[in-house]
Amino acid sequence: MFSNLIKHFSSTIRNCRFASSSLPKYSTNFSYRQHLVSDLSHSNLIDTSVSLHGWLQYRRMNSFGVLRDHSGLIQFILPSSLKQERQILKQTPVESCVHIQGILKKRPEKDMNTDMTLGHLEIHVTDFKVINTCLPTLPVDLSKFHESDEITRLTYRYLDFRRDIMQERIRFRSEFTSKVREFLLKHSFVDIETPSLFRRTPGGAREFLVPTHIQGGGLFYALTQSPQQFKQLLMMGGFDRYFQIAKCFRDETGRHDRQPEFTQIDLELSFVSRENIFSLIEQLLTACWPDSLDNIPFPRLTFTECMSRYGTDKPDTRFALEIEHTSDKLYITSPVSLKNIKNFLADTNNIDYDDNTRKFSMNKTNDENEDLIQMGKLRLKLADLLEKEYKIELRKKRQWNFLWVTDFPLFTPMTDDKTKFESTHHPFTAPIDEHLSLISSEKHWSTIIGQHYDLVLNGYEVGGGSIRIYDSYLQRFILNDILHLPIEHLEHLLKALEYGAPPHGGIALGLDRLLALVLETEHIRDVIPFPKTSIGRDLMAHAPSQVEQSELDYYFLKIDKKN
Repeated sequence: MFSNLIKHFSSTIRNCRFASSSLPKYSTNFSYRQHLVSDLSHSNLIDTSVSLHGWLQYRRMNSFGVLRDHSGLIQFILPSSLKQERQILKQTPVESCVHIQGILKKRPEKDMNTDMTLGHLEIHVTDFKVINTCLPTLPVDLSKFHESDEITRLTYRYLDFRRDIMQERIRFRSEFTSKVREFLLKHSFVDIETPSLFRRTPGGAREFLVPTHIQGGGLFYALTQSPQQFKQLLMMGGFDRYFQIAKCFRDETGRHDRQPEFTQIDLELSFVSRENIFSLIEQLLTACWPDSLDNIPFPRLTFTECMSRYGTDKPDTRFALEIEHTSDKLYITSPVSLKNIKNFLADTNNIDYDDNTRKFSMNKTNDENEDLIQMGKLRLKLADLLEKEYKIELRKKRQWNFLWVTDFPLFTPMTDDKTKFESTHHPFTAPIDEHLSLISSEKHWSTIIGQHYDLVLNGYEVGGGSIRIYDSYLQRFILNDILHLPIEHLEHLLKALEYGAPPHGGIALGLDRLLALVLETEHIRDVIPFPKTSIGRDLMAHAPSQVEQSELDYYFLKIDKKN
């Protein structure tokens, strides 16, 4: 009977997507633990004394309990002779840290729990100790996945970690990054840590500034938004294969899919072509991915093709619904006739639906790019409608449609002044060889194609890189004459390019996004151990926080708040 009561608690471990059918192997080295739950599967331990440390998962009355550690669950029984221990168990709140010692026994066949990996075993306790009691009321429900809201789980993240699903995610993250390191080290890459404290970089994302008291104040570091300059400098220093599991920082609060600090798999190589990098990443992901990747090499589309067919530069190619073109209109055809479409189009401008042809149509305007973007948004919205309301499966689970997107414009007209340009990717991206001669002519700047490439997975950008500029004169001209960026911030890099810099290129893969996709989580916060909210707050530690003026005085700073 008791076995039925604890089926619920073992189901999550048993159903974890990446869990092995047998218990994984864990070590107790460098610990005074004698056994982990997973060790108990060895038949030579039956009818012997075992000792375990863990958490009280469940208790019934004063005689039965379930102990949990990160490797599994085991039922234990306190015999009637242990009256004092039974009384202690009765008063011990679940999630208390406990130690049990006893004889490992096979359970009677009628009491075996097939829903537990070790449902055929139990421990007959000879000694029971409470190491540290837990408060009787838990702020986080550890037994049901959707019981506690995200704010509560982030506030008590250390308790959230005790849930099986969180253990699985964070341990999978460790395993995945270990495989990445193993693959890259095998192929002669050098793991090099680069500084987080750097200086401001013009032309990129907003950076976090860090004040210093050096030279009487007024000076600031910037937290690196990526190791971009450092890895290029390493190429110039002769480290021709670099990688780093890099922590990056960008002040992009307010965007629901971003974190102010995130992790990327950062790579750079010398004497490399775009094709070399594509092959490297395809083999790397094949080696690390938990499912088989069959579409190797990954398909490729140019930026222009992506926009023309899908209305976005990061298309989800698991389904069609491609944009159709005539001389004056854009179309998307629904696979079925749609009813009650008025509400569906309520927030859509200039798009009509014809039930006879099942086509959504839009008149072309002078802003072709904006037209395509609108149709691209409609395409995704239509896919949601077809799956939810019409039960048409378009985006299959565990289907991995990787895609290389290439041939981006090197420069993009600025939003507020179309006569000025900014880098589409970043200012260190080289133009394609065929367009090098166009750099000197301002009228051609908008037509120049860069050697930038993005890796897209199921509609998400999961990586981006480029072949870099390695000529100092060309780099200086682009920074100064085309982008009008203050080159004094980059003199160290420009100088380094003058000392025989090799051709080089690289890529960065977003580790958090990749893990969120492969683990099918709702948000990247679910695969980051200690994430921030969308507005950059740490709910557990209440960061960021105010500091006393006396601490600011050390940096010669004073806060002048705006009303």
